[in-house]
Amino acid sequence: MKKIVLFIITLLLITGCSKKQIEKFYLNNKYYNEGNFITINNIDNLKKDTYILYTYNNYCTFKKPCEEVFKEYMEKYKIDFYKMPFDQFKKTTLYTKVRYAPSIIIIKEGKIVEYLDANSNKDLEKYQDTKKFEEWINKYIYTEGSNWSFF
Repeated sequence: MKKIVLFIITLLLITGCSKKQIEKFYLNNKYYNEGNFITINNIDNLKKDTYILYTYNNYCTFKKPCEEVFKEYMEKYKIDFYKMPFDQFKKTTLYTKVRYAPSIIIIKEGKIVEYLDANSNKDLEKYQDTKKFEEWINKYIYTEGSNWSFF
């Protein structure tokens, strides 16, 4: 019996049924800048970009406004985020996956890699604690731009 259990565990580990490995990546170099929000109303021209998008409502029910948490992170690492009102965001194709605001959405070459879900209890602390937010986002992106550029 022990041999069967050991065989099954080994098989699961070999076949990749273990926890998914996160592969970090760089944002486009232009986003390693000042640590500001860049307000936009349309993301159609960003289909090949790798960036972070903050979508928000005009009201906030959190104790500490989550925008302050995000801004602390942005200023620390000098990373710019796009900022888009949720009413405008609803008109994008990304709305099919991200249905609630506020949210931070990590986008790689036009595709969602990960996002904070305002409707999920597991993400709530990341909206209120800069350290928790930093731990989460730094699993996905490098905090300093790459040293090379094509243009």
